[in-house]
Amino acid sequence: VIFYNLGDTSLIRSRTLNDGTFVLASAPIGVYDLIAYKKGFLPSLIRVWHQAIPEKISSVEIALLPQGPVAGSAAKVTDIWEVRSRIPSDVLREIEVEEGGESGDARTLADRVAVDRLIGGEVRTVADVAGTENSLSRTAVGVRGGLPNGWKYQLRGEYSVLSEDPGDAEAFATGNSAGLALDVAPSSDDRLRVATRRNSISFGEAQPASFQTHALSWSRGGEEGHVESIGARYIEEANLYRATSLGTTFFPLASRTWELQARYGRPAGDAMGVAVAMTYRHRESTVGPSGVGSEGAFFNASPDADLSAATSLRLSSRGELEGGIVGRYVGGGYSLAPRLVARYDIGKGTVLFVRGMARVMETETLNGTVLPRVASIEDNLEPASRKSFAAGLEHRSGKDTRVRLEVSNQQIEEVVRAFFEGDFLTDFDSVYLFEGNRVQQYQASARHNLSDSVAGTVAVRYGEISGELSPDLGDSYGISGSGGYFWSARGAVEVLPTRTGVALLVRGVRQGLETASATYSNDSDKLAVSIAQDLSVMGITPFGSICKLLVALESARNPLNAERKGHNGDEEAPKTSRLMGGVALSF
Repeated sequence: VIFYNLGDTSLIRSRTLNDGTFVLASAPIGVYDLIAYKKGFLPSLIRVWHQAIPEKISSVEIALLPQGPVAGSAAKVTDIWEVRSRIPSDVLREIEVEEGGESGDARTLADRVAVDRLIGGEVRTVADVAGTENSLSRTAVGVRGGLPNGWKYQLRGEYSVLSEDPGDAEAFATGNSAGLALDVAPSSDDRLRVATRRNSISFGEAQPASFQTHALSWSRGGEEGHVESIGARYIEEANLYRATSLGTTFFPLASRTWELQARYGRPAGDAMGVAVAMTYRHRESTVGPSGVGSEGAFFNASPDADLSAATSLRLSSRGELEGGIVGRYVGGGYSLAPRLVARYDIGKGTVLFVRGMARVMETETLNGTVLPRVASIEDNLEPASRKSFAAGLEHRSGKDTRVRLEVSNQQIEEVVRAFFEGDFLTDFDSVYLFEGNRVQQYQASARHNLSDSVAGTVAVRYGEISGELSPDLGDSYGISGSGGYFWSARGAVEVLPTRTGVALLVRGVRQGLETASATYSNDSDKLAVSIAQDLSVMGITPFGSICKLLVALESARNPLNAERKGHNGDEEAPKTSRLMGGVALSF
């Protein structure tokens, strides 16, 4: 139970006894908002006028409604955001911590909108606290609130600087990154997002690189399984992909991409389910020489698109079948691949699933060499595959436990560079996939409330790259062989009573790229540990805000540093280590 004094804006926190009663021995006269919150129930707020007369006792009874509907009762509209609009944002932080462990929403924090109507915000800054070759500093500012018409918004901006090593300015990458994003929620179901980012980077003796992206998207997902979204994005880069591609020259000197995405989904119920998705890209590259062949080669600009459509049907209370088709258009040619997914509920919240696809029709590309596909390691690469198969299981136990296991095997049909998560300032780790490569992956993820006070998440991935490449790759890209493996793991634990958060990230790549003249080693490693401690548990609340102490340790080795090992005279690729510290204020 939280006691909020409307007069002096002070807060008093208390917990109920086992029988649900709570007692506050004394309190100044005034008007109080009493907010009661219990996991599994909807929060409740009651306003009380406390007179502080010795012979009188202010007594109040608060009834909490279950989070889910009560059998036999009519549905009652209870809006958590109405409650939040009447209490200060710092009180909401306590409620958000517990709700975060229960929510089934898999969207990232960047895609969520804080929706309390009072203006609130956050300021966060971290910087190197130990002398390193490349000092890094990051600053982020966010403001959130609501408009009189009921719309909610969140505006976030961030700026990062990677300075040079005074002893050797050419040994590591330097530069800066700036980003701005505005999220607007016109209703509880709709989300509108506008984002922009610009990076400027220098790779020592190499030509400076730049990267910028601008995006606009709208999405709606009011009911479980239902989704509607549309988005547009513009990406422009100069020398970024080329300077970070291990000395190979199959990336252009510069490129720009216009991208349009649309998606609609409706789950199967009494009627058949429908899922449709489309991504269209128009890519152009600056004409420049390639290292392939003595006379050089040139890239041609061309559109490409990913298309998918499927319908799903419930065969029984436990079984569901989904059938559809995946289409790919690139370089003037197209391909079609039937796709089938089967799910079966074996009981106790566990569902088994298998899915597979294989190309049955395709035409040759008309304009020869096309630009490599740039993607994330998390992306679904089925449109770029000749065939794909996956099997696994999903388990849910209430709102506290989720487990997912998956094994997949794909045969890649086009050139793909898949980046790990990062900001294109310090993180350029990626894997290269070529026509003929087979990629077998093992994935696992879990989220579980270990107790009422400890919540944790974990996700791991391991992949192997093998297979004989297409002979045409030697003429088009100069690559004759590619093989290796990669892995990534991330986990987080949050201790609710102490409000302590610990996060861990580990990833690595071991891959060899064979050309006619040399073999390039695409080897990289990264280890990052971060701790966030809420200082309000110790009574440190400057200006009534929530203050967090941030500490992070990073150690990374990437291909950019590996290429410069001769310059530095090291026996092995140099490693970058950073110890960072900072604070975050939420108000």
